[in-house]
Amino acid sequence: MVSDTDFDEIMGTLDENKEDKIIEADKRMVECFRRVFSTDDGKRVLHQLLTDLNFFNYQIISPQEIALNNYAKFMIFKRLGCNNDKQISDA
Repeated sequence: MVSDTDFDEIMGTLDENKEDKIIEADKRMVECFRRVFSTDDGKRVLHQLLTDLNFFNYQIISPQEIALNNYAKFMIFKRLGCNNDKQISDA
């Protein structure tokens, strides 16, 4: 479990230079996600999460499926910082 102090260290405060701090916080969060999902268990969990979120399903139709798929893309592109197929398979 992450303590409030750890969270503050990862996310920082947003009082001055807000944009720079947001960018830095995003970078730190990407690092956290990559550390978690770089282990063997983390890779299995990530694969299951992406499966549950319809990331690998190319025949999504319902609004719920689309929303889940969009969240999977958010995780891949924003949280893991992947921007191409090789990075996704290496994540």
